[in-house]
Amino acid sequence: MDHTRHKPPQRSSARRFTRSALARAIGHITLGGAAVLAVVSLPSMALAQPAAAQARSYNIPPGPLEDTLNRFGREAGILLSFTTETTAGLRSPGLQGSYAVQAGLDALLAGSGLQATRQPNGSYVLNKVSAGTAVTGAVGLPVVTVTADVEQETAWGPVNGYVAKRSATATKTDTPIIETPQSITVITRDQMTEQNVQSVSDALRYSAGVLAESNGPDPRADNIVIRGFDTGGRDAYRDGLRSYAFNNQGGTVYETYGLERIEVLRGPSSILYGQGGAGGMVNLISKRPTAEPIHELQVQVGENNRTQLAGDFAGKLTEDGEWTYRLTGLLRDSDTFVDHVKDDRQYIAPALTWTPDADTSFTLLMEYQRNQRGQGYQALPRVGTLDSNPNGKISTSTFLGEPGFDRFDQERTSIGYLLEHRLSDQLTLRQNARYQEMETKANSVYTTGLKADNRTVVRFGSQGTEKVKNAVIDTQVQWSWQHGVVEHTTLLGFDVQSMRNDTQTAYATFNDLDVYQPIYGQSSAALTLGEDSRQHLTQNGFYLQDQIKIDKTWVATLGVRRDSTKQSTDDHLGGTHTTQTDSATTGRIGLVYLAPSGFAPYVSYSESFTPVVDTTYNGSAFKPETGQQYEVGVRYQPADSAISITASVFDLTRQNVTTDDLEHAGFSTQRGEVNSRGFELEAKANLAHGWDVLGSYSHGKTKLTKDNSGNEGNQLSNVPQNTVAAWVQHTVQSGDLSGLGIGVGIRHVGSSYRDDANTGKIPAYTLIDLAFRYDLRRLGTNWNGWHAALNVSNLFDKEYVATCGYYGDACKYGYRRNAVLTLTYIW
Repeated sequence: MDHTRHKPPQRSSARRFTRSALARAIGHITLGGAAVLAVVSLPSMALAQPAAAQARSYNIPPGPLEDTLNRFGREAGILLSFTTETTAGLRSPGLQGSYAVQAGLDALLAGSGLQATRQPNGSYVLNKVSAGTAVTGAVGLPVVTVTADVEQETAWGPVNGYVAKRSATATKTDTPIIETPQSITVITRDQMTEQNVQSVSDALRYSAGVLAESNGPDPRADNIVIRGFDTGGRDAYRDGLRSYAFNNQGGTVYETYGLERIEVLRGPSSILYGQGGAGGMVNLISKRPTAEPIHELQVQVGENNRTQLAGDFAGKLTEDGEWTYRLTGLLRDSDTFVDHVKDDRQYIAPALTWTPDADTSFTLLMEYQRNQRGQGYQALPRVGTLDSNPNGKISTSTFLGEPGFDRFDQERTSIGYLLEHRLSDQLTLRQNARYQEMETKANSVYTTGLKADNRTVVRFGSQGTEKVKNAVIDTQVQWSWQHGVVEHTTLLGFDVQSMRNDTQTAYATFNDLDVYQPIYGQSSAALTLGEDSRQHLTQNGFYLQDQIKIDKTWVATLGVRRDSTKQSTDDHLGGTHTTQTDSATTGRIGLVYLAPSGFAPYVSYSESFTPVVDTTYNGSAFKPETGQQYEVGVRYQPADSAISITASVFDLTRQNVTTDDLEHAGFSTQRGEVNSRGFELEAKANLAHGWDVLGSYSHGKTKLTKDNSGNEGNQLSNVPQNTVAAWVQHTVQSGDLSGLGIGVGIRHVGSSYRDDANTGKIPAYTLIDLAFRYDLRRLGTNWNGWHAALNVSNLFDKEYVATCGYYGDACKYGYRRNAVLTLTYIW
């Protein structure tokens, strides 16, 4: 919480000729024919009847007709026949949105004079259409059969639609989610695009068990609560590697336009990642180079004078695809709903992949991001926000800082790589690494409380600089082996982390301010240096995991890890140097039953630990904070459909929590324990006829089971017991409105207590989101590749309090309405 409130890139499958196909090809060439049949299919599903009716989401850019049809065939899992002379010289406008097979083919072929006809055996044949005549063309021609594997989803790659089937966040291996004995959510690129998410918190608004605005509007970090426990906001994971900051300003808000997936693992994860919180983790998966060409430019305008330009480009650098690239960038200039507060950003992320052979892949990932805000903190007096004030309600736009002083400027630069080499059919070596530097300049004015007139606040401010350096390297050996009906995926890993933080902070007293009629520029702050320190963390850990699949029916996951950590603090003002070392052994055990119907009940136990840097009054080091979770759940994920439903119950305990030492002011003691129990339900589906749905429900109680402040038995503050969210989007498949997509979302956050003493409540609130999308090529060929979207969050501009308990008895309002118009061109 805020201290002011106590696998490698997916490879294209190589085509291979079957013997019968080769015989037909030789026969056809002998006859002097020039036809080539493109056939793309999933061998076990090529002629499956449900494929024709089931809708899927596609993002196929415009290009040569043959290429777009090949890609569509692979993704749809169909067998499609056509001759090269039929498609020669023709281009397709591409395909974006959710389509059934026939509707998708019709859209790809729009304006080409061709049509695809479904055959009795479930395959499709491409035919020429002549006005006033019957269909003629490829029917009856001898053909060459070329087969290719469907480009399967990987744990690190793109997903069509909302429903991901694989993830590596919970296991560090490319594992079907249905085989994972812990609750996990994947936010896909398609979902992020259709909901136009502006931050990681935005992306998680519809996820079960997640409170995305746990710190209200805050530009300093993505503050997220999972199963009642704050992830800290300064402890993020990018491509499975940890990015950590010690202090309040050192977190960052990651640019979501550079992400392929956002994944939430609920519950402890120390078995694979070392020290971390008990509630869970958020893992951000970067966009990576692709052999498929991507050319996208995007312009956004919106409320609060928002203008943004973004671009995403990818493809082959060499004809054979040995070298591929990706370049993603963004520029934004924007105000916010708070006076004098900006939201400007510059972002660029180049990436390069080298694939010298089928067994080796090396991806270089680079990133630069600069955030510029007018302020990083916006808490207003509780009396006038949550509770009534005789002077009226304090406006949500009120700025309590000083224009020209308040700022939050942050620059972050990182470089890393993802290496994978297959040593044999059974043995794979991976090594992932990243080095990151981040500098934050943060000036903020805070209120220490409201005076007796209920309109004047007392203020103080700080001016600080933080420099964070993170280096992480994770080396893994994966051994896939089998004996009888038992299959093993054994993972042995070793990771090392080194993280340093240099902080300088000066403090000053500012003039009082009338919150109803603020007059700025009256303060001339005399800053006094109050902190000058360096903190350093090193951690190394060995971990062993075995995923055991028995007779394709039972999957057991067993894991154990041993960590050693050392943390030191140099106080340059006080001239002191303190160190602390900790070690911990953590484990996980889980079991999943894979029923033929698509149901998969599971049970698991997992552990976490987090070192606590501080000492007691008598100088003793604190014990590491620990966590244990028991979870029982069931998933429903039919093999041949884009449907995923998860229901789970959990019992999660966080121990050795530090609390104020009531006998020694200014010191802490470890007398706290918090228990979180609850039920979660989450569903995602890409349905027929252009329907996409999301839904979640969470019910839980987060209770203080040990507390020395008289709050034992109370509910943890700012954690609602109930949250409900649903999103429905429909893309019109035919008729005059074909290509129009409409999405509607509802988010309900239940009431919560404003403090641990449970003296008052923050009311529940319900928000409505709306989205319109339109494929502009429906207007004519001149609009091929153009797409327009309008996204509105908090449609009715509801004013609500998101969270309380800040210094000076303050609260934060939630986000006001935000409407953004997006125009995208893909070619």
